Amino acid sequence: MFRILVPVDLTESSYKACNFALTFANLAPEATVVLLHCYQDYLAEPEVEDIFSTNPTPSEVITDHVLRRNQTDAQDKLDELYQHTLTRVAKDQRVQLERVFMYGMPEDLIPEEVQRFKPDLLVMATKGESNLARTFFGTISTNIAQEITVPILTIPETYEGTSIKRVLYATDFDKADTQVLEALQQLLQPFGPVIECVHVADEPSQKDNKKLEELRSALQQTATTNLTYTFLEGNDVANALQKFVSEQAIDLIALTTRSRTLLGSLLNPSLTKRMVLESQVPLLIFHSSDKV
Repeated sequence: MFRILVPVDLTESSYKACNFALTFANLAPEATVVLLHCYQDYLAEPEVEDIFSTNPTPSEVITDHVLRRNQTDAQDKLDELYQHTLTRVAKDQRVQLERVFMYGMPEDLIPEEVQRFKPDLLVMATKGESNLARTFFGTISTNIAQEITVPILTIPETYEGTSIKRVLYATDFDKADTQVLEALQQLLQPFGPVIECVHVADEPSQKDNKKLEELRSALQQTATTNLTYTFLEGNDVANALQKFVSEQAIDLIALTTRSRTLLGSLLNPSLTKRMVLESQVPLLIFHSSDKV
């Protein structure tokens, strides 16, 4: 049973995240997809002096009506998203679709739901830098990225496709690369993609070449997809990767962060964040247990 958790904010980008989640689910023999919406309007604590009040003021009555209406609207939107997603489930596949409406902060509830549901993949929509605080790399992401160790797939708001034919795996020759690439191949096997293992350096050194050969040797016996290995020259890793994505028609970028360091692994701690902000294609983030 393949399990996918999709936290949704009920905007248009949530539909794209759900569609992409179903791209994975519809290719699995059996799958469960959970749409999770975290509702926050009822979280405001009452004023201390009003705790024992039995006669609400007119403004409190109005506020209560507004909050109830907002709750109903959110539940209706979640139902609409659920029905839309349900129509896209492949008729010949065993995909179970669920929706969960919870009260609380996403940074608290998403890790709890991960512990309960134990997903194989978490899919989240991203909206770019202007909405960052409410999406992946704000307060929410700090807690999520530190607590969640399952792969996280982020879908840019402007992205339209769902095919996965060419994948870029960005490597800095971390010792977790072999394990992550094996997990990446297993996850993407139904798509049969070409996976481009790419390392960016000003000038590839003899040491870099040796590490690349070691990575190739470690994977050649167990490779289940077409793996290629490429050096890219450049002093700006993000720019070099984005240029490669554009020139090679890459459908998905995969990379690794280290646990408990949020944005750790690729040469400098801000690269993963920058890739999420700037990437025009989905980004698949794996988590290494190694400390920086």
